[in-house]
Amino acid sequence: MIASVRGSVIARGADHVVVDVRGLGYKVFVPRHPAGDEVLLHTHQVIREDAQALYGFETREELALFEMLISVSGVGPKAGLAILSVARPAEIAGAIASGDAAALARAPGVGKKTAERLIVDLKGKIGRVAGLPVTAGALTVEDDAQAALVALGYTPSEAATALRAAPSKGGATTEERLAAALRVTGRTAVAGR
Repeated sequence: MIASVRGSVIARGADHVVVDVRGLGYKVFVPRHPAGDEVLLHTHQVIREDAQALYGFETREELALFEMLISVSGVGPKAGLAILSVARPAEIAGAIASGDAAALARAPGVGKKTAERLIVDLKGKIGRVAGLPVTAGALTVEDDAQAALVALGYTPSEAATALRAAPSKGGATTEERLAAALRVTGRTAVAGR
């Protein structure tokens, strides 16, 4: 599983970039083009019988939201990418939390029924995305590691319990705390942690 790609952008297409990683070019589908030519993209790899594809995001929050979106029945990677291309993660999370199907349906290829299905399936799970609290009664979390766990589908109490065994907030990075919490819950973290 390819969890991230770091390198130089050597080509740009309508919906993708080609990232040179030590002489090997990776075609990575992106919701929007990175600003610079040197990039670190957090990726989601999809392997199917007839194709392999990498979907890349500049932040972990975008990746987590993308993975939540494609977990909904009938929403594939192209629709997830389309939704992320029309708004920032916090705006999408806000639309889901407030039940704004029209905002989600602005994405190319996402109709009203798909937008409504996203709201029904994700409204209780959306938590916090992109470091901004979601309005409309959604959870506000001050701890980035806890917010990441909630974005991955944990309840706030499950996330808090898992983080009790992790190093303190000031004693380790968010990634280290998240990896420790995932070990406690028996799930594995990204990039072999």
